[in-house]
Amino acid sequence: MLFLRLAVQNLGRRPARAFLLALTVAASVGAVFTTLVVKRVIQDSMVLGFSRMGADLLIVPRDTLVNLTPALLTVEPTPYTLDARVADEVARLPGVEVVAPQRYFPIKLVTDSHAHDADLIAFDPQRDFTVLPWLKEKLHRQLQRGDVIVGGRREEAVGTTTQLTDQTLTVYGRLVLTGVGPFDRAFFVTFETAAALAEANRQSPGATAGLDTDDAGKVSALLVRLEVGATPEQVRFALARMPGVKVVTSTSLYTSVRQGLTAVLSGAVALTLLMLLAAVLMVGALYSALLAERRRELGLLLAIGTRRSQIVRFILTEAMLTTILGGVCGIVLGGSLLLLFQRSLGFYLESVNVPLVRPAPAVIGLYALGGVVLASCVGLLGALVPAWRASRQEPYELVRTEGH
Repeated sequence: MLFLRLAVQNLGRRPARAFLLALTVAASVGAVFTTLVVKRVIQDSMVLGFSRMGADLLIVPRDTLVNLTPALLTVEPTPYTLDARVADEVARLPGVEVVAPQRYFPIKLVTDSHAHDADLIAFDPQRDFTVLPWLKEKLHRQLQRGDVIVGGRREEAVGTTTQLTDQTLTVYGRLVLTGVGPFDRAFFVTFETAAALAEANRQSPGATAGLDTDDAGKVSALLVRLEVGATPEQVRFALARMPGVKVVTSTSLYTSVRQGLTAVLSGAVALTLLMLLAAVLMVGALYSALLAERRRELGLLLAIGTRRSQIVRFILTEAMLTTILGGVCGIVLGGSLLLLFQRSLGFYLESVNVPLVRPAPAVIGLYALGGVVLASCVGLLGALVPAWRASRQEPYELVRTEGH
């Protein structure tokens, strides 16, 4: 508390100097805070946008006929299946980031006493990256057994119930329109829900063909997303040894854009670290000049018995107090910039059909707290070497050479 009181008194004696130092730190911390929050917004928005681009590869049985669409989002209607264990083999291939298995079931849907065909697609929510990103509205809980997600062209409302193969399911969510026919008209359920429907259908007198449990452990297709730097040709070559499968690739532009922007966002972290390093060096240079002006004051403190470690602690406390104040001002400045950028950034993302994903207030609060902590670290690291050098000198030399 003594060092803190002395630091406050010293800052009060030279308010202009303290203001300039705090302003310098505020500019750096504000830039870092704004960069990190904007990066988080762009990253979350792009992740959702990239997920909506669909898979890079679609692995299907060799006899399956695939209707190529701009984005590979879901399995096409097909009676052919693959062993589910193929998904684990594909996931272990170099260059594969995630594999999402899906299973297609043809079902009969009765509406107003009229029966018509419908598509039921089972997927794994833990591995999915092409269905859940398209959710437009949903219930405020996790997807569970007995829930169904409806495509954008279906009429069922979220929160209501619907009958599938004489079973009542809760409509958990609705997808936005994608322009992919089977995707917009289908019902989506978990594999557990599909197994329960198949078991109930098997025991029903009027069982629906194509929905049974005799071929459990089968999938209709595997949707594959590649790692950054991997190419579809690498995975296609590795899959050549697997008999009975066919590989369908999406538009190469989608894959290259997703991988390229992912690399750019990763490079923003390195830029942020360079900005922090520049702030530390800048504070160090400023404090070297400031301590050169206060050599007589430091020499008198040493002459009256103040220990050298106390001199270092006094200088560091003053530096940290100044940079913390600068950090708080930087957060306020960064928040103001975010409010200015919010409208233009949101408009731009919406113009390229990428939804704007805003971080939660708690996340922004953590970034703000981290910015203040970083500001204190900048003051500590920047003033440490000048403070140590000043404390090592003799009192007589400090008093005699003030200002040199």
